[in-house]
Amino acid sequence: MPAGPRLFLAEVDAAYDAVYEAQLGLLDEDERARLARLRLVPVRREALAARLLLRHALSACQPRPPQDWRYLRGVYGRPRVADAPELSFSLSHCAGLVGCLVAPGGRVGLDLEPCARATEELWNARTLAPQELDELLAQAPERRDAAFLRSWTLKEAYAKAGGRGLRLPFDRIAFARAGDGAPRLQRDRAEAPAWRFWSFRLDAAHVGAIALRSRRVAAQAIAIETVPALPYRGAGRVLRPADPF
Repeated sequence: MPAGPRLFLAEVDAAYDAVYEAQLGLLDEDERARLARLRLVPVRREALAARLLLRHALSACQPRPPQDWRYLRGVYGRPRVADAPELSFSLSHCAGLVGCLVAPGGRVGLDLEPCARATEELWNARTLAPQELDELLAQAPERRDAAFLRSWTLKEAYAKAGGRGLRLPFDRIAFARAGDGAPRLQRDRAEAPAWRFWSFRLDAAHVGAIALRSRRVAAQAIAIETVPALPYRGAGRVLRPADPF
């Protein structure tokens, strides 16, 4: 696998149901059982596309048949590759899109959100640090959803990378732009320099964030990739830590 992280994306659409269902056999027995318990067709479609993308993304990074990958779960239920400890991954799916970030070792987190998501109900002292909440409310009303999503996606990516999910005290962490323009994490107002973050707008409908902690990962660009087995029309773009949101 190349030294850097790789981001794979795929579309989720009923028009591609035949493509997804034709690959159901690539999943293991546990994955198929979990899918069978999902009664809502859109939810099952999204979950199936995400599980397929993960297998194809791992195979793109370390050649082996997609059906050969096996997973284990950590203390907080975070999945990891059973027999390839050098690979770390993170999945995210929302509103017609699934993403899979794969990186060499370390901790990785990916979060994708729809731009149209209404966020006002989340503007509180549990999701934002005090200075973040003040800064958010000081902005023009039409800019607040985007400002919140910028912070929220970064926190979600960081929470996923750490393996704690929503157990993380979001009110004790915040993000600011460093001198080079890249997001920087602050925990209890102290900077955490070991982490690297990317905050980006994917297209007109989606925003996202990436969190990485690894000695082998620098503040580099990440190219959006696709896999031949799943549809996606937006490959080829490059994400940089200092890109404007």
